[in-house]
Amino acid sequence: MSSEGPDGLGDEIARARAARAEREAVKQRATRADDGSISAGAYALRYGAEFGTSVFVGGFIGYWIDVFAGTKPWGLLIMGAFGFAAGTRAIIRAYKELNAQALKQTQEPQAPEDGN
Repeated sequence: MSSEGPDGLGDEIARARAARAEREAVKQRATRADDGSISAGAYALRYGAEFGTSVFVGGFIGYWIDVFAGTKPWGLLIMGAFGFAAGTRAIIRAYKELNAQALKQTQEPQAPEDGN
């Protein structure tokens, strides 16, 4: 057992309350700073644009390969598939980024451990 009396316990409680108030203040500042966050519609637009652009660029490159090499339709099909794969990869990367950001915002800091 600790040899601290009631005054020591009161000091511990005061320090814990001050630490909690500080964590809450930091959390509120972060929330206020993040009020202009991106909406769900903006994320959907981003996902769609990244995917569509990747497929379009792959297909466009494949089309011009077919025009110059005379390999119709293989260049378009192969490069379109690469564009599809690149679009899928971009969506997965953006989703992981969104999840990491959400996890960082929702995690509450751990309480300090006793140094004894």
